[in-house]
Amino acid sequence: MKLKESFDNCMATLGCLAGLVVFFSVGGSVCYISLCKNTIGIWGWLIGAVLLIVLPVIAVIVLIGLWNLVRDAWLKKRKSGEDDDSMPPEEARRPVDPYEAAVLPQAQPQPEVSDSGIVPESHEGNRTETVSKTLWIKIVLDGLFILAWACTVLLQYQCSRDEKQSEEPKTAVICKDGMTAYVAKDYDAAVEKFAKAAERGSAKAKYMLGICYYDGTGDDENWDVAFRCFYEAAKMDYPDALYRLGVCCEQAVGTERDMGKALICWLKAAKLGHAESQFRAGELAIDEFGEYDDGIEWLRKSAEQGNPFAMRRLGSVFEGKDKAESDDWYRKAAEALYKAAKQGDGRAQFELAGLCRDGLGVKKDPAEADKWFVLAAKNYRAAAERGDPDAQCTLGGLYQKGVGVEKDEAEAVKWFRCAAEQGFMKGKSLLGMAYFEGKGVKKDESEGIRWLHEAADQGDEAAEDFLESLGK
Repeated sequence: MKLKESFDNCMATLGCLAGLVVFFSVGGSVCYISLCKNTIGIWGWLIGAVLLIVLPVIAVIVLIGLWNLVRDAWLKKRKSGEDDDSMPPEEARRPVDPYEAAVLPQAQPQPEVSDSGIVPESHEGNRTETVSKTLWIKIVLDGLFILAWACTVLLQYQCSRDEKQSEEPKTAVICKDGMTAYVAKDYDAAVEKFAKAAERGSAKAKYMLGICYYDGTGDDENWDVAFRCFYEAAKMDYPDALYRLGVCCEQAVGTERDMGKALICWLKAAKLGHAESQFRAGELAIDEFGEYDDGIEWLRKSAEQGNPFAMRRLGSVFEGKDKAESDDWYRKAAEALYKAAKQGDGRAQFELAGLCRDGLGVKKDPAEADKWFVLAAKNYRAAAERGDPDAQCTLGGLYQKGVGVEKDEAEAVKWFRCAAEQGFMKGKSLLGMAYFEGKGVKKDESEGIRWLHEAADQGDEAAEDFLESLGK
């Protein structure tokens, strides 16, 4: 009997909890439908309708179950009271004699006999039937609760997905406005737009925000921010960000120089089909690790996507090994570079000028080469004036050699210094060599060695080799 009462108490508690679950589920469903009425899809409406129909039914079943439990408990209590009243008062109060309890046999309870002489059946069958009904009620309620919660979770998922989808067009518009401002050279507005879109989770916005900081003031603090932006976008497998992150690792921009990490970034982007990363991964495999087969494979993949620099490098790789294939790649590179150079790509103009000067893939034409060198120098100057340290180093090299511009070693040192003072590893190395050799600046070996040490500390291999040769 005590077990049955404990079971009934548990069922009553479970019923109360079930009522609370149903109450909050219905309330949550109504709130979600109210909040998401402008964005919810057809599946969301269907789930909401099912919830609003099923949950009240569950609530009614729970109330019926609770009522049955309370009624059974009340009936049992009343019957127990009647049994107590039927017991003779004097016999109930008579003390038990110890001798009588130990010696005399105890009276055995006799089955009740009806007036007709028939012994009534035991109540065990009724009790078992009651327990069985209660168990069935519990099973049905549990199943309905699971269904209700499943519908609620599906509704929440649908609402959140629809809300996210509704935010995506807004984020794309904000990012597009940022691109418009960036092209118009309104960098403050571009940064504001990209930052807003980046907060909404746009990988492209995070990447472009990094580009703004990389090409903006160019100081160490902004490079750190640029590196973090590239890293965040790279975690979302954005190929351009992976490529740029590899460049940062290569040039020690916002991080320490680590060619192993650079290769990892480029390989990951290369597997995503990023042509420039395939080119850089191929170059690095050949130049740093001597893996010619892997390097050539990546260069081919990049060239198949129309990358003229990969075609140019394949021409040089096969030069001296397979003249026919080398000439074919040089010819393809010249055609692709000409198209890019016509569109104002300074790097393509510079490479095309080299092919015209050396007669690779095109007829040797020094005048045509000079024309493209001049155009390339103008483009590099524009990028250098924007603060791009890589362009500053390239422009300084053009002035130092008199390519595309009049030779001016002092002007070359000026641009090397601009890059070096921004913390750019290559700029420090070139400025150190200029001081050490006295080209464009008064010779000062101690100052040159200082700059070379700074470049070597960042991982510049040329500076490290030169200092090692000096015993420094």
